[in-house]
Amino acid sequence: MEIEMRPIPPHGPDQEIVRPPHPGFQRMLLYIANEQYENVRNKWTKWMSLQPSPDSGWVQVFEKLPGFRQAVKPGLHPLMRFTCPDSIHGIQIFFRRGIPSKGRADKDSDDGEAFWFIVVLLCCIIVYLIIKEGIKRTMGHPLVVSTETEEVGITNIDFPQVTVSHLGGLKLTSILQAHDNDVDARFSANVKTEDGVLWNRNDTGALQQVIDQACSYQTTYAGLNNVENDDNGNTHLYVNSKSYNLMDDPTSQIMTEKIIPFLKKATYNCSDVIAGCFLNEISIPCALLFKKRFSEWGSTCMFNGIPGLVSRRFQTMQTVISEEEYTPNELEAWKEAKLDQDIGQAKPKIIGPVRTPWRQTSAGKTSGLSFIIKDEILDKGCVHGEGKGFMLAVAHPSDEPKIKPFGKSMPFGHEVFISINPILLLADGDIKKMPLDERGCFFSDDKAGANLKYYEKYTKQNCFQECIADAVDAKCHCKGIVNPEEMYDEGIQDSCKKCRPSCRQTKYTTSVTWSPLTQKHMALYRNKYKEQLINNETFSIVYVYFEMDSVQASRRSARYSTFEEVGLVGGTISMITGLTLLDIIEAIVVIAALIMAQHKIRTSISQMEFTWPSRIPRFTLRAPPPQEIIDLPVINVDHLDVQEIVEQLTIDVEPLEPQETVEPPIVISGQPGNPSPPEHPLENLPGFIV
Repeated sequence: MEIEMRPIPPHGPDQEIVRPPHPGFQRMLLYIANEQYENVRNKWTKWMSLQPSPDSGWVQVFEKLPGFRQAVKPGLHPLMRFTCPDSIHGIQIFFRRGIPSKGRADKDSDDGEAFWFIVVLLCCIIVYLIIKEGIKRTMGHPLVVSTETEEVGITNIDFPQVTVSHLGGLKLTSILQAHDNDVDARFSANVKTEDGVLWNRNDTGALQQVIDQACSYQTTYAGLNNVENDDNGNTHLYVNSKSYNLMDDPTSQIMTEKIIPFLKKATYNCSDVIAGCFLNEISIPCALLFKKRFSEWGSTCMFNGIPGLVSRRFQTMQTVISEEEYTPNELEAWKEAKLDQDIGQAKPKIIGPVRTPWRQTSAGKTSGLSFIIKDEILDKGCVHGEGKGFMLAVAHPSDEPKIKPFGKSMPFGHEVFISINPILLLADGDIKKMPLDERGCFFSDDKAGANLKYYEKYTKQNCFQECIADAVDAKCHCKGIVNPEEMYDEGIQDSCKKCRPSCRQTKYTTSVTWSPLTQKHMALYRNKYKEQLINNETFSIVYVYFEMDSVQASRRSARYSTFEEVGLVGGTISMITGLTLLDIIEAIVVIAALIMAQHKIRTSISQMEFTWPSRIPRFTLRAPPPQEIIDLPVINVDHLDVQEIVEQLTIDVEPLEPQETVEPPIVISGQPGNPSPPEHPLENLPGFIV
């Protein structure tokens, strides 16, 4: 066995021998690198040789704009286009359509477009930041409240709604009758009252629930302290009761036939408690001024307030009880009334003896509202206070009366002066175009934004009422008069965040003073109003009036107009890009002209018609008229001389069909050995070859 001996590698026994690469691989790498270099060089050369086409539409547009015209100027090196002085003030863009396509690949132009895309993007960001900062610093919130330069007279201001009531909301005899009926219904199936109405257990319980909404002990400070007075006729049996759900549906049988007729008798008529009414020193029947209104207080009398039949989308128990108080003319006047109109707008026409809503003509107590309210001491129940007197509240005519939370107590037997100072906030109609989040308020005719379900016109108080009604319905699946305590604990504004202020609103501040009436004056008034003060009741004379003849109004308006906004934005863009409005208009005109020209060319091409034959013939002869038809015979010139050929030559051509081709020409040749004549007479005849 032979053993081959090999030397140990110089790098050691455990190391692999490194052999140099094959020379062919090195040449391949060198070839690839050289090829990539040549490609880059060719692309760079082509890119540097690109020139915009003067016939391109984009070039024609950019030639009209400063900062762009240098970028498309012919004869410039591309690097000069990037760094030209005029481009410092503008953005220059290379569009593919502005460069001739000959000798250019699409990929080559992408690099230039990407570069200018970055330039355009950076400049747009700069413009946006400058405009945003400018609007923030110089304009701030889009709305501003400013003071009117001229004061507004009280003849242009709506007189407030005036709501009055006794401390008792219902008649004591009616409350006791409802309680007795409920007790009797527990021991018998039905109870028949004196008016012939048949009540069952559910009917009497539902009526007690309605009465309890207004007459509960919890509505008074005494009731909260468990101080009960049975003479006041308050209830405490059905508060938050789950046995009976109060459904405010005036169309149901129990409401229309039993509960509503009962409440009409249980509430006071305004003529029973108010007498001697005056407006602008003119005596007017009190029944024409004050209307019965059933509320959370019970029976109230409202002057210059919008009827529930007009303000609410759906009829309720409150609206049905007071529907007989208004005439058709009065309801029509309230429907046409504009309760948030701006100063200087056309005044609505007067329907009836009293303008709707009423306005005081001059300042002072004698020009305002004055009336006599008497104390009904014989049949008073559902008492809401511990004192002795009456309640009065003022509000805007478009709001619901809120005498329970905002009423002020007035004493009987006094001359009461209630001076009113209006706070007037106007609004420009232009802010209606602003988004709701920017203006932050509603107009009365805002339908989509406010989205009230129960009221025709928007007011902040109406929105609160609707929000409370929804909370009551969610809590007990009923529509009651009382409000959930949780909403007051959290805050009405926080509980009803969708309720925003009214853009145009009038608020009223009141100042109340009084002095006692003398016995002599009370006797004189009793003698004058014998029918109204027949029982010698104690009464008070009330004056409600504007204290000043004009007020300083505030106005919501846009902080900047469209002209100012365009000026700020346009000035910033012009400062950075050098563009002006005339440049943009000129560019738009050029673009429009190019579009019209292209449209005209496309229209002309689309209207052209082409007829392509199936094959192309060598000769096409049109048929001559019939009188010109000739017969072209086949001539044999083998044994004829020139003269005989000319004399015997006749041409007879038959008519050809359209697109008919002529047969190949007849070729005539002489006998071999016979020379052809130098000039044959048929050489000039078309279609013949000799």
